[in-house]
Amino acid sequence: MTKLDAILFDLGDTLVDLGEGRGSYEARLATQVGRVYDVLAAAGVVLPDRQFFCDALATGSEARYQAALAEQQGLSVYDVLRGLFDKLQIEADDGLLEASAGAYCRGGGITALRPGAREVLTQLRDRGLRLGVISNTLQPGRYLDEALARRGIFDFFPVRIYSSEVGVAKPHPAIFRAALDALGVSAAAALYVGDRLRADVAGAHGVGMRAVLVEVAHRPESDPDIVPDARVKELPELLEVLPGLLG
Repeated sequence: MTKLDAILFDLGDTLVDLGEGRGSYEARLATQVGRVYDVLAAAGVVLPDRQFFCDALATGSEARYQAALAEQQGLSVYDVLRGLFDKLQIEADDGLLEASAGAYCRGGGITALRPGAREVLTQLRDRGLRLGVISNTLQPGRYLDEALARRGIFDFFPVRIYSSEVGVAKPHPAIFRAALDALGVSAAAALYVGDRLRADVAGAHGVGMRAVLVEVAHRPESDPDIVPDARVKELPELLEVLPGLLG
């Protein structure tokens, strides 16, 4: 079996606990869209009713994002905001668009890491493995990089590939190949760790990588046609399954 040189990670619900489906994700989204409204209102923009605007942005952003993922296409929050502004006939120049994007991306605060994330990354790096991130996201890369830095894990990842930047989304093979090329490793020498069977496991397998599924208790993943090389309930278990993956 080929030597393992690199491990690439998903972010949401893999390294970071989003709390999706337990109310915290939804609460953060409500805060984010509210912050966008406040930025526009403070700039004197004529706006519809606050609740109407916030509902339109929350549901619209999720709907457009899920539609883009279904087509394996990258999508940025800028695209979402432009579409909403056009629909609601809101006049916003580039500066106000940027301020709105910043409010959306920073408005939800910094979510916690999953248990053991920093310690696992430290051990993997100390073993000489190259680490990277591949994430499907609406957020521009600089906001995600900023959040990684605030969590204290940015320096673990010299390579960070975001769907909002590269124009394709997992499981599209191009997003995995972009990360492998940036790290300078072959697919056979790399492992991907994520929480979704189709996007993460099938996507990684599609380019010849091995893949580990991180299980999310409130959102079980099941597909008889997609079999990860290993499953773990928490990140520290990754250190336990690595020897078996290496044969």
